[in-house]
Formats: sequence, structure tokens, C-alpha cells
Amino acid sequence: MDEFDTTLDSDGQTDIEVDNSWQNVQSPLKLILQASLLESGGRPVTRRAEQALWPADALVGVRPLFNKQQVYDYRSDSYKSQAMVDQDTSADFDIVYANADGEKLAANGLKVKLVRERRDYYWQWSESDGWQSLYDKKDLTLAEQSVNVPADGSAKVSFPVAWGAYRIEVSNPENELVSSSRFWAGYSWQDNTAGSGAVRPDQVKLTLDKPAYRPGEKVKLHIEAPAAGNGYLLVESSDGPLWWQEVTIPAGGVEVEVPINKQWNRHDLYLSATVIRPGDKSQQATPKRAIGLLHLPLVDETRKLALELESPARIRPNQTLTVKVKANRTGAPLPEKVQVLLSAVDSGILNITDYATPDPYDAFFGRKRYSADQYDVYGQLIEGQGRLASLRFGGDGDDEDALSRGGKKPITEVTIVAQQAQPVTLNAQGEGTIELAIPDFNGELRLMAQAWSEEDFGKAEAKVVVAAPLIAQLATPRFLAGGDSTQLALDLSNLSGQPQTLSLNWAASDLLALNGASTQTLSLANGERKQC
Repeated sequence: MDEFDTTLDSDGQTDIEVDNSWQNVQSPLKLILQASLLESGGRPVTRRAEQALWPADALVGVRPLFNKQQVYDYRSDSYKSQAMVDQDTSADFDIVYANADGEKLAANGLKVKLVRERRDYYWQWSESDGWQSLYDKKDLTLAEQSVNVPADGSAKVSFPVAWGAYRIEVSNPENELVSSSRFWAGYSWQDNTAGSGAVRPDQVKLTLDKPAYRPGEKVKLHIEAPAAGNGYLLVESSDGPLWWQEVTIPAGGVEVEVPINKQWNRHDLYLSATVIRPGDKSQQATPKRAIGLLHLPLVDETRKLALELESPARIRPNQTLTVKVKANRTGAPLPEKVQVLLSAVDSGILNITDYATPDPYDAFFGRKRYSADQYDVYGQLIEGQGRLASLRFGGDGDDEDALSRGGKKPITEVTIVAQQAQPVTLNAQGEGTIELAIPDFNGELRLMAQAWSEEDFGKAEAKVVVAAPLIAQLATPRFLAGGDSTQLALDLSNLSGQPQTLSLNWAASDLLALNGASTQTLSLANGERKQC
């Protein structure tokens, strides 16, 4: 890990050279660059960038031919994605040899190894940490193969696996570079139920042939169950089932047509499938159930309003912002009465949470929550193992007084702009004008508009820069004690469009005293920023 301290040039740019400390690696790496741009007061703005590093012009790629599953990790009390196959089955992989442009090249004599990552667990006690569960890790090579990969093609390998953690390694004998992929076989903890002890049904995969449908069309639905069996396919709404059909699912899945009734003009529709694999006494196989659920999206673009905002790109603080609004609808006349609500909010505040402009069309006609709660009592036949309770220390910490924490927090004044005008009704041509009073603020505002009529909805957004001719920002310490000394940083930015000559007068009151000249004169070119 390398660290650099540098200063940007007048164009806000710099070049950084990093020593190559990875020339001897034998696998691809990901280089992470994290840069923090410090303001005059020391507050950082941090961004990250990632860059893939290849140790050679071409590398071996390994793709598991099985899916990842969400596995519950009791250590972190969260889910993680894990490549997984069933116990006592075969793990299949697709191997390619490609360059950075994605071209598949030929490679001969690639060595493929299946490695079992054996973990021998044991308990260890110490006075500082108490009892801990640790393990010793051993890598056991179980099988090896040699494969040839053709140009513009791939090679498939397969290994039988039992239960446990595995790793497949593919090495190129020409340069000794290794590509690997980890996976689990038969892993399960509480059947991915966050420790509740319930038995989670297997999943039926439902796939639609189109992103959305119109009333009266037919849905081509592909159903794939983990095992062949019989069951039911339903179209459900919050009011109950609207359509159902018995289905027989063979191994590999089947495609079923589902008609959409024109009267189903609603957006809480879901396709649900239940498939039961019958038990087999001769093979000591118990009945197995699988459940699938998928939202059925209906779309009606004629009910969407197209909204346009026309506003100045830049204004000054303490002025009135005038925004022209234009609404239209493709393929249909404009409704008689269209109302628009306009808001102007500080973009910096919205970017903290990646806030998206509200869309009333999506709110009314988008996906709705599945309203039915499904319960299964099969897992209650044998009670699941409970989880240990978590201890909470310091329950009286909230009643702690301010002095025990070192005093009250310093007062911080932050200007947040969130202006909203009264709804405006557009004229017969779908046009209107909205005015917003902008306070003393410097920054970027996001204009967010929502339009609606009795049956139609739409949205639009735009950005406006609010900047005074001269912007002054004074960076001060959060607090001072008697006898302390500090330095103040004053940033001046000239955005007036012409050069300016400024006179600065410094003054202090109460217990503060200034050291140095209290009057300064400086010149700023247009767009220039200086620190005093």
C-alpha cells in the first residue's frame, strides 16, 4: 500500500506514479486508488477507482456451470453469495483462454486441479478473548486433468465432489500463471433461514419472455424446478387468485402460455408456481416441494406524461428562479387538467443517499409488494436450534451527561435549500410558468417536477447552479480553549465574469485577538480562486 501527498495544478489535475510492486504475481489483481481532496478547512471529499491488472497478455478464465446461492453466515448475521453444488454430485466448469479484449485464444496442456480445502476445527481459550473456535487449513489435491482449449471455443471439465469446501486451479505451463475458483458442495446452515430453524422450500425458477406486457397479450413463461414433478401455476393479486392451471414439470423445465385478461388492469399481479416431487419408498426419497414467485409487469405508456423543464443554467443567490414547464403525451391528446409540483433541493444533500427524483407513474403503475404471507409448518415437526442471545453492555449510556463526554458538541451552521412551490395548473397547450425564491445559497440545485391529471402521471428534473459574483468561505476550528492559537483560512472565488480587485478587513471580538495585518488587498482573475 502506497500513500502520496500532492497539490493539484491550476487546472485541478495531477499525475501520480506508483512503483510496480506486483511484477512477480501469478494471478490477476485489482488495484484500488482512493483519493481524498482536502478543502481549506481540512474536510475531505473521497472517491475510489478500481483498475484490473493482468500479469500477462492472455489468461485462463474459469466459469462454474452452477449457480451462486445466498448463504446465511451466523458469524456476521448476514447473507453472502456463495457458488454451490449439491453434495455427492459433479462440479462442472467451463475453461477459456482469452486476452483483455475478450478474444478467445487456443491453449494446449493446461493443468486443472481439484483441491479440497480441509478445515480441522478446535477450541482455544485465552484470558483476553476467552473461548474461540479456530481451525487449521490443509489443501488436499484430489484430482488432476490436462485440457486443450481451441481458438474461439472453450473446454469443459467435471469433478465428483462430496461435502465441503473446494477450489479448482488451472495453470498454464508456459508461464506458470494460475487461475482459480472457490466453491462449496452441500453447504447448509439452518437452510439459509437466518437461524430461525424453519425449512426453506427449494426455488422454482420463473422466466418471462418480455420485460412487460399489455392487457390481452399472452405470456410465455419458462418454468424450471429442481426436480421433476406436478403442481400448480397461478396468477395472483391482492384480492386473490385470478387464474390457475395444473402443470407437469419435466427435468429441464417447460414453457407455459399464460393469457392476460384485458380486465386485469392492475399492477399487483404475481405469477406463483408450486411443484411437488412425489416420494419414492424404493429409493428412500421423501416428498420435496419447491416454490417460485415472479412479478407480472403490465405497462400502459399512454398514461405517461412527458414533462420538460426550461430554466437558466446559472443564477445568483437571493433571486427568483423562473421555470417554464411543458407537458405532452405521445400518441394521445393531452388531458384537460394537468397539475405540476416543482421542488428545488440542494444536490449535495440528495447525493448523500443517491436520492432519485420521485416518479408518480412508477408509484401508481410500478411493481407492488406481494400481499400474501406464505407459511409452512413442515419445519416445525422438529424444532430448530435456537440462537444465543446477544449481550448489550452499558444500558445507561444514553443518560450520560454532556460533560462526561468532554462537553457539548460545537454548534454547526449548515445551509440546506429545499424549496417547493404550490401546484400549478398548465394551460390547454400544456404550458406553465413556476417561480421559486432562492435564498442566500451557493451550490447546485436539482429541480424535481411531478405532473399528474386524473389518470396520467409524469416527472422531469433539471439542474441549476446558484453562484454569487464573489464566494467567500472561512474555515475555522470547531473549538478553542484559553491560550490556544490557530490559523484561519479564507477562500475567495471570483465568479463575476470579470477581474476584481478586493480589499479585506479582518476583525475579531470577545476573547479572540488577531496577530498580523488586519487589512489586505488582492486581485482575482475571472474564475480564479485564492486562499488568504
